[in-house]
Amino acid sequence: MTRPNTPDRINQDGSKTITTKRACNGCGQLLGDINNAEMSAAIGGRPLPDVRRECPSCGPTAPAPACVPTTVVAGDMLCLDYECDHDAADGEYCTEVREERICDTHSISAASETGWDEITHAEPWPCRFTTAAVS
Repeated sequence: MTRPNTPDRINQDGSKTITTKRACNGCGQLLGDINNAEMSAAIGGRPLPDVRRECPSCGPTAPAPACVPTTVVAGDMLCLDYECDHDAADGEYCTEVREERICDTHSISAASETGWDEITHAEPWPCRFTTAAVS
């Protein structure tokens, strides 16, 4: 899969518009534009996925991306937004919110209207796809 590679653009007012680029985890070669999932991970403080298999230099010998666990909070959206009517201390989640450990490598998330990432598919930990890089 080839990534789009949007060139920098000079605007009429002289400012420059750039598109964030993604580099290979192995050699650092620029591969093209960052995708929405990678941007969401970066903003959310999660590790970026391993993209060595996309790289012309590293791809032929790159291993499958290792599974990486991450801890997320789960529950009703109102509870996660601190807008529920359950008992909770100020600044703390209510008892309806729980922590879950998922495989960040094989889970899918997207930015939501609240500004927080919303997980649209959570792959449970331990992951069933590959062995873990970190336990």
